[in-house]
Amino acid sequence: MKQEMSSVDIKYIVEELKTLEGARVDKIYQDRDQVRIKLHVTGEGRKDLIIEVGKRIHLTTYIKEAPQHPSSFTMLLRKYLSGSRVEKIEQHDFDRIVKLKIGNYTLIAELFRKGNIILVDENNMIISAMRYEEFKDRAIKPKHVYMLPPARENPVDISWESFRELISSQDVEIVRALARKLNMGGLYAEEILLRAGIEKTKRANTLDEDELKVIFEKIKEVFNAPKKANIIYENDTPVDVLPIELKWYESYKKKFFTTFSEALDEYFGKILLESAKIERTKKLQNKKGQLEATLRKQEEMINGFKRQIQENQEIGDLIYANFTFIENLLKELSKAVEKLGWKEFKERLENGKKSGNKIAQMIKNIDAKEKAVTIELDGKKVKLYLNKSVGENAEIYYEKAKKAKHKLEGAQKAHEETLRKIEEIEKLIEEEEKKELSVRKIRKRKKKWFEKFRWFLSSEGFLIIAGKDATTNEIVVKKYMSENDLYCHADIYGAPHVVIKDGKKAGEKSLFEACQFAVSMSRAWKEGLYSGDAYWTEPNQVTKKAPSGEYLGKGAFMVYGKRNWMHGLPVKLAVGIVQYEEEKLPMCGPVEAVKAHTDKYIIIRPGRMKKSEFAKRLAKILERWGYKVDLDELMQILPPGNGEIVEVIE
Repeated sequence: MKQEMSSVDIKYIVEELKTLEGARVDKIYQDRDQVRIKLHVTGEGRKDLIIEVGKRIHLTTYIKEAPQHPSSFTMLLRKYLSGSRVEKIEQHDFDRIVKLKIGNYTLIAELFRKGNIILVDENNMIISAMRYEEFKDRAIKPKHVYMLPPARENPVDISWESFRELISSQDVEIVRALARKLNMGGLYAEEILLRAGIEKTKRANTLDEDELKVIFEKIKEVFNAPKKANIIYENDTPVDVLPIELKWYESYKKKFFTTFSEALDEYFGKILLESAKIERTKKLQNKKGQLEATLRKQEEMINGFKRQIQENQEIGDLIYANFTFIENLLKELSKAVEKLGWKEFKERLENGKKSGNKIAQMIKNIDAKEKAVTIELDGKKVKLYLNKSVGENAEIYYEKAKKAKHKLEGAQKAHEETLRKIEEIEKLIEEEEKKELSVRKIRKRKKKWFEKFRWFLSSEGFLIIAGKDATTNEIVVKKYMSENDLYCHADIYGAPHVVIKDGKKAGEKSLFEACQFAVSMSRAWKEGLYSGDAYWTEPNQVTKKAPSGEYLGKGAFMVYGKRNWMHGLPVKLAVGIVQYEEEKLPMCGPVEAVKAHTDKYIIIRPGRMKKSEFAKRLAKILERWGYKVDLDELMQILPPGNGEIVEVIE
């Protein structure tokens, strides 16, 4: 089963990840060897990039619960990278190294061997790393220049001449020569030779030029193959994940994906989920294992005590069943020992056995120290003490049976207690398994076209959209404002452009709500203002044409002609779940607008609560009402800045 990405995988994934160039770093999380970078992509929203050192890098929807206390490395990465833009993502040569240029810094993900993540400045000086290490030819330590590992040949760019010279000089199997010298790994070496029709065990230096040419052509064919991401299954178990379709896996079951990131996420995400399932009950399972081992020992002891009770009881009964015989035997043996002594008695006994004396043959052992003999009676070995009566000898065995019975009772009680503890542990395991996993999969619904902007439905049912930043402000006006709409803007620098779709049919209520929305979604909220002014105009009054000698940047427009002003608009909004085209959507808009579309809503205003905490508080209320809203989705619809809850209407 595949555990890490190959150089080929990284080539294809980096091509995909280039779509993240321009994304803003929102927050960074670390859990052991995994670093997750939460990004915001304009027009698309949240994207999560996972880097697991020594293993993988791709976009993910499997989100692991962040540790309560971020590591010092996490805090350092947040300090240097949060808020910056991803400027460039590239693979170093054909190695398992990915460089992410973020602002003035570069984050280097080493995905070979144990792996590492290193942060360097614009002079390639190491600021920090997940792990500090020292090698023969380089050191991963602060204030050291970051040195790349020794480079190897790149099969994508290698020329025919270099390839021929390199492979012809290798006195090893051709499959090994390709895998090692061209840094492609065993699977792709096998695939190339399979396509070339050349036996993989042939020595590389014995291949003729025609054979080398076929191999060279197949290398170019494989590494320029169109992307066709797929997961390979064997008996319904995923065993590999690939960016292209391979002949090697021709007979295997496959599942295809639109992007390689989706395939990698599905493959490694399932591994992460299984790991999380094991992890959450690991301590309890270990405890259960210890108790089960104790239980097995106790069961062995119980069976042993039962055998002792039965054996000793049977021997005691056997002695009484042969009372007369044993009584006479004890008398005769006692007389013999008294007359001869133990030494001569033993000698006489051995002679008797040789001569076939039946009584002598019954005696299996003599213990002079304890003045006892062991005889075999009805297939059982019975130890008899010559200085004790028949009843006393039988009582010895009955006493042993009694002691074993007492021990059995204690062992059975301990066994019951262990069973009770195992049942308790199993209940705890069952409870833990019912709890939400520390890893959750973000299931993103397909969003409406207007959800990439700020938006709400007016109390009269008109759709009103607004920009979130310079880019979306530009789009709202240029692409989505038509002649039947109306335009609104707040009298404050940097306020969003607001468009009332089909606004020329809108009434006073919708105009008021749109202007209030323009004020509330502006810096007025962040600055804690309680009211502001805004106006509305016709679309043809809004233009990109700047006054002579001036320049309008991205997201900036000029408004000419009459402005219809509204003054003292309250900086106050509401959050609720509204029905739109048979789908329930979280909406943030003026109180009257939200109230018109739902019975339950939360009235909010500028406050001191940090936006992230504020969003969590709102999410809990919505969840209480039966609506599970993604926290990031909620953050996107809220106004820019901290806030507080004024009232919850239920």
